Amino acid sequence: MKTKFLLLAFLSLGLFTACEVKDDSPNDTQQINEELLGIWYFDAMIVQDEEIPYDDHEECGKDYIEFNDDGTYQQVDIWGCEEDIDAEGTYTATENTISLTLTDSETVVLDIATLNADVLLIEGMEDFDEDGEDESIQQRFTRN
Repeated sequence: MKTKFLLLAFLSLGLFTACEVKDDSPNDTQQINEELLGIWYFDAMIVQDEEIPYDDHEECGKDYIEFNDDGTYQQVDIWGCEEDIDAEGTYTATENTISLTLTDSETVVLDIATLNADVLLIEGMEDFDEDGEDESIQQRFTRN
């Protein structure tokens, strides 16, 4: 259940994120894509500056998202110590955003707060506690 919630939170961040069209040079886009490549493990969700650590079935491994050099990605959940592809599609990245196109052609745009060799942090606003007011939400991924 937590895993599905994390995926929904990750994907839903893009549903309320505004997207500004920029003409990034090919070199900027290539550099961002290279930094993004590989496996990113769910680490924590941060809601209104309160950190909620990932704590779901670690004995089997952490859920993760993998960005491939051919422009595809996979969201993988660990269920009963077996990997299950929960979402997949294509992606593009700029200095400030990751655009995920799901297999059903829905596109989700996520704001990048931090991207370096060890941490990917995306952020946005969402009514996390369903009280009618949006909260600041960040989803942190790490390389291990």
